[in-house]
Amino acid sequence: MQRWEISSTQAGMLAAGVVALTGHALAVTYFLQAGGRDAWLSGPLALPLGLIAIWSYSYLGRLFPGKTIVEYLPKLLGYLGYVVAVLYVVFLFAVLVFTIRLTMDWLVDSILPETPSWVMGFLYMASVYYLAVLGLDAIARTNQFTLPLLTVLGIFISVASMQAKDYRLLLPMFEKGLGPVFSTTLLGLGNVGELLVILMYNAYVAPGDRKKSGKAYALALLYAITTLTGPLAGSIAALGYRVAGNMTYPTFQHWLTVTFARFFERTDLLAAHQWLAGAYVRCALYLLMFGTGFNQLLRVKFRHTYLLAGAALAVVILSEIAFPTRTVFDEWVTRMYLPASAVLGVVLPPLLAAVAWARGMGRKAQGAKTHGA
Repeated sequence: MQRWEISSTQAGMLAAGVVALTGHALAVTYFLQAGGRDAWLSGPLALPLGLIAIWSYSYLGRLFPGKTIVEYLPKLLGYLGYVVAVLYVVFLFAVLVFTIRLTMDWLVDSILPETPSWVMGFLYMASVYYLAVLGLDAIARTNQFTLPLLTVLGIFISVASMQAKDYRLLLPMFEKGLGPVFSTTLLGLGNVGELLVILMYNAYVAPGDRKKSGKAYALALLYAITTLTGPLAGSIAALGYRVAGNMTYPTFQHWLTVTFARFFERTDLLAAHQWLAGAYVRCALYLLMFGTGFNQLLRVKFRHTYLLAGAALAVVILSEIAFPTRTVFDEWVTRMYLPASAVLGVVLPPLLAAVAWARGMGRKAQGAKTHGA
């Protein structure tokens, strides 16, 4: 039996866990290629708009308690709301394709070169499907175990590889003007925009805990910015921005340079755990929220077991056949995926909050509470 209700602490940890993977593992190369030496500035510069987006998430959640963004968009925008809701549901699916394709490519390139990526993709998504079927509470509890462990591993590799880093390589700043900084900041906003999944699961935060969720989401944003800025700065300091930008997985290289005394020479296996565990919770959450949004969009009641199984299968197939080369995939990420994430997750929610305020929905909700009291 699925359990959906979660606490504000679990909600904040979910947000931190699902978005950090992009910044510290999946998209580091894209940031380095766009921003060069100044790529590490993308996180701090994206923070102000990220905080505004987080405020809008909380504001919309208070206006429409117990409702996902797919449910309340038609109330806000009328028929246009249905179109925008479709975009959100499609994006939830796109996150899964993005994560699985990069994760399976990394496994093949770095650890299991003889194993076909589609085989690993099916096996991995089968385990993701199992967790998603258990429900939101199970995903949140799993994340409560994996997130602290992944954080400790991140701190470990940051400290252990310190001797190989020269942070003077971060200077001079703005060497090539503001153009690269602007480009990489847009990608940084795309990373922050993945927090839009909050607009789906915020509906299931326990009613007595919803007032605390805004602070939890703000802390999750700070965590995401930290896990974006740290690996970018570390990669530049360790390898130089040109060398790091030409690598497919520059943060993974840090693990290859570290040994733990004489007993643990293959610390890169810890990197495998860090990546796979982070992607596991991330994919399970997005898969469950995609299924939820799909049902709400069509106003039907497909059984989650069947719907999620079909979606998981489609993710693996599409991640293999939609992008025949890595170049095609990289262009999709930088030109479509991350910009769409920035628009849907950072730009649009504050505009929706402004529309709600202009239509007096906040005053009506406050009036209803006062009248009920």
